[in-house]
Amino acid sequence: MADQYSPKHFFRKVPNEHLARYFEIKEITLAVDWDNLEGKKGTEALFEAITAIPDEELQSAIDVDFQNINALANEGGIRALVNEALFEENEDFPVGISKVDGFHAKAMWAFLHEPDYWKAASSLLHAENISQGNWKKLTGLPSAVPRIEDEDIAELAKGISNYFYKKEGKGRRCKVEPYRHVKSGKEYFFAYPEDYGQLGVEWEKDQLLARAQHPAFEIIFVYSEQEKFLDIYAPKNTNAVEELRSIFAKAILKLDTLPDGTIDKREYNLEPLTDPHFDFKIAEDSGIADAIVTKLRLTLKHGGRRRVLIEADTKHNRHAVYDLLKKLNPPDYYITYIAIKVIFDPQPGKRAKTKTFTITYPNSCNLNHDGKDDTIRNMLKSAGIEPQLPKDDNDA
Repeated sequence: MADQYSPKHFFRKVPNEHLARYFEIKEITLAVDWDNLEGKKGTEALFEAITAIPDEELQSAIDVDFQNINALANEGGIRALVNEALFEENEDFPVGISKVDGFHAKAMWAFLHEPDYWKAASSLLHAENISQGNWKKLTGLPSAVPRIEDEDIAELAKGISNYFYKKEGKGRRCKVEPYRHVKSGKEYFFAYPEDYGQLGVEWEKDQLLARAQHPAFEIIFVYSEQEKFLDIYAPKNTNAVEELRSIFAKAILKLDTLPDGTIDKREYNLEPLTDPHFDFKIAEDSGIADAIVTKLRLTLKHGGRRRVLIEADTKHNRHAVYDLLKKLNPPDYYITYIAIKVIFDPQPGKRAKTKTFTITYPNSCNLNHDGKDDTIRNMLKSAGIEPQLPKDDNDA
């Protein structure tokens, strides 16, 4: 995730040469000496120079640009930008950005060279950061090539608009923006139907005005032809998911029905994790150095709803949770919740990064399906923990 935006913090993170190039491209002259703009005094001087710009709208535009750059100044954001470059078949971009040090510097470099990548990359990063528990997945779909021509996208937008307008009186207008995740082959569709009108208050120069606003709400579709699933994110509109599936099937997959689709009710297999010496089967080229169980929740087999949560400090003893479990010696139990800390291979001169995720039986996991989360899921699949599609579906 990106750091919370602060102008001064942003200036400290972005090299002066990139900041100077930004203002040069925007044809904005600042009263600063770029060759001697270092340290805290340099940051203050740049901040004062920008806030002294008499054009308030120009100030706001600069601030918006810097906030957008900051939002992608992280590993996921850079990965999303590279994805868009791959989609555009821009082979120079991944090479160029790899030569820039630091996430903020990389993001600013990308903004200066390919600002048109921003919308797609921001959308994909947003989808990647949505907790998996907020998606509604349909698996076992019949094989269908997605249709993503302009008329198909327009049909999807019209279908969404008609549904919400007739049923709830909102969604009079709708726009759908399609993007592709090149590595996974997944197709993303970001839909923005019009929400109910609102009365908002905003500043216009020195006046505070009340104005009618027409906000949009968001629906995201993720379709995988290879894995035969359709995932939908529809916050506050979960009752519409079934109809949204039908609308998507007709507009994008050209299917009148989804006869083979079933709600994803696969279960995680947590039984192997009762063994303290369980092997996660980490592939040598995965970038993962280790995976450590940090919490276990036990549900007693013959104890009604009695549960035991076991947590221990694994900093100096990776088996600390299991040592405590052995010491407690509980009666027969099922594992119904687990937290796992993944340690990634360290980069030269840097501390190893980690990620802790949880799985709750039967099928809740807060991992997503892209980037390092996808790598972790592959580890879980190799270990027999990640839910698998039925054999017939895999062979189809």
